[in-house]
Amino acid sequence: MIKFRMKIQPSYKQIIWKYLLSLLMLTLTQIVFYFINAAFFNIVSVSDFFSIAAGFFRYAFATISVYLLPYLLLSLLPFTIKQRRWYRTITNFLYIIATEFMMFVSCIDMGYYRFTFKRMTSDIIRYLGIGGDFGELIPQFIRDYWLIVVVFTVANVIFIILYRYINKKHNVEEMNCNKKWFIVQTVVFLISCGILFVASRGGLQVRPINLMQASLYSSTQNSAFVLNTPFTLYRTLGKTGVDKVSYFKNEAELEALFTPVYKPQSSTWADTLFTQKLEVGKTNVVVIILESFSAEYFNVYNHGICPSYTPFLDSLAKQSIVFQGLANGKKSIDGIPAVVSGLPLLMEESYITAKYGMNRLGSFASILKDYGYTTAFFHGGYNGSMNFNVFTKHVGFDAYYGMNEYNNKKDYDGNWGIFDEPFLQYIVKQLNTFDKPFAVAEFTISSHHPYTIPPKYKGKFPKGNLITHETTGYADHALRQFFASAAKEDWFKNTLFVITADHSTLTQTNEFRTQTGLFRIPMIFYSPLLKHGIVSQQSLQQIDILPTVADLLHVESPVFSFGRSAFAAEPHFYIYYLNGEYMLTIGEYMSKFREGYPLELYNIKTDPNLKNNIADKFADIRNRHLKLITAIVQQYNNRLIENRLLP
Repeated sequence: MIKFRMKIQPSYKQIIWKYLLSLLMLTLTQIVFYFINAAFFNIVSVSDFFSIAAGFFRYAFATISVYLLPYLLLSLLPFTIKQRRWYRTITNFLYIIATEFMMFVSCIDMGYYRFTFKRMTSDIIRYLGIGGDFGELIPQFIRDYWLIVVVFTVANVIFIILYRYINKKHNVEEMNCNKKWFIVQTVVFLISCGILFVASRGGLQVRPINLMQASLYSSTQNSAFVLNTPFTLYRTLGKTGVDKVSYFKNEAELEALFTPVYKPQSSTWADTLFTQKLEVGKTNVVVIILESFSAEYFNVYNHGICPSYTPFLDSLAKQSIVFQGLANGKKSIDGIPAVVSGLPLLMEESYITAKYGMNRLGSFASILKDYGYTTAFFHGGYNGSMNFNVFTKHVGFDAYYGMNEYNNKKDYDGNWGIFDEPFLQYIVKQLNTFDKPFAVAEFTISSHHPYTIPPKYKGKFPKGNLITHETTGYADHALRQFFASAAKEDWFKNTLFVITADHSTLTQTNEFRTQTGLFRIPMIFYSPLLKHGIVSQQSLQQIDILPTVADLLHVESPVFSFGRSAFAAEPHFYIYYLNGEYMLTIGEYMSKFREGYPLELYNIKTDPNLKNNIADKFADIRNRHLKLITAIVQQYNNRLIENRLLP
């Protein structure tokens, strides 16, 4: 038997081993990413694990092929110049930079993922650009996430040792560049280009793999473990818009299925909850948006599963109408448009930073101004932080009050802005100067990383099991003081307060780590005119706040919102977008919709981890979900493109 032994040149061996080294480093960071965030994933079987692993390596090969492309092409070119020392220095530099970048962003996402529940996408570049003074925060991040710094350092040590070993083991020597050399080099180059083309696309399918296909390997909850951060960054680069769609050719049919133009409805039942009817033009509105609050922190929501860190809000909830709150996004920059304007995040990039950010869009402020309201947005952070000052003015708020207007650095938290307690007291003083009625929104900051509280309160609030618990207690205390001061003012008794959050944050119980549990937030409507408290099991998403307020105040004019009032007759739904998928919940059923794929349907009551797709068993429910979700998407995409975000 004749044995054939292929002789591989040292230069090719070096390229192959360096490619595999990059794959190894990406795999190692993926493993650490999982262990740091394991609580947010749900791998139920060995087959599930191997499916995730298969998906990961598919995405990993695509990622490495793209990032190493400059190095690989320059190293494989069939030209003699590549044997020059200076040329090899350049190619090696490109290799090191590409691999280091992949490791760096993968490590950053180890900590960032727990706040967004998705891999970082390219919108992080614009988000950081408008998010405040990050230069001052870097030392704090390093202190808080020292473990990730250690991981990155150890990964670099491993990378450098193996990189030097490969260079030494497969040292590139100059070769005789004859005709045969050129032919072999050209053939290898062409074959390599073909392999890289297939690898970078993730296979031979018609279209390159994208973020959505990660859910083909496991549940949506595990998609982030299939993906890798370098992939999601480059795959979303430059994608700041939506595509026009036409699921329904007939506009009348579309409008009949779903319209974002909501006509307020009078609710006799709602009126009976108050000692006197709330009226537009007479009732003040104060919307308080808590930074990073999960419903798990409240006794009214966690049913005693874990301690409550909000004693004041728990007591206020007993005198309020409480709904099962749900966020329409995972970042502050997504939560504000949802709460004040009824606009959810149904695309990759945040609305405020997307190219549609200057579309004509209203808010509860612009609606109530027509009824004589004074309006303002309060935010104790840096003026210009996340462009909230620009956005709120654009959607109709008369004034913006931030750190500049507060103008007292002694209450500065050293990171984001003014501590909650003094800033909330400042709001009471400002409201006393406003013409009545007024409609204002307040966005707190103290319950945000790095979770700083005033030195005088050190040790006063329970530290709990999570880094967020102590600052949650402080934020709750600040609200107690705010309501104590506000209750002394004559405008208090005639005010409707809405308390919610921009998004959820860290949790410690399984109930709040399911696909929907990760988005659960407080949703409290309080008025001194309420006869008694009510805890409703009805879900209410952020985009439902605007139409609900409109109904309670008996606003007559139509309002623009993708949500529905809590008191509306039509069925309620909950929608959000994550990793290229639209999630729609109606009652106990959740559906997942991806362009070009069959709709999936799950019973979140009996299957909270979305393991059993029952779409084929419940065709009627599946079709109802499909019609509604495609109607919402068509209204959302086309109205964004056509600048039709007003009634």
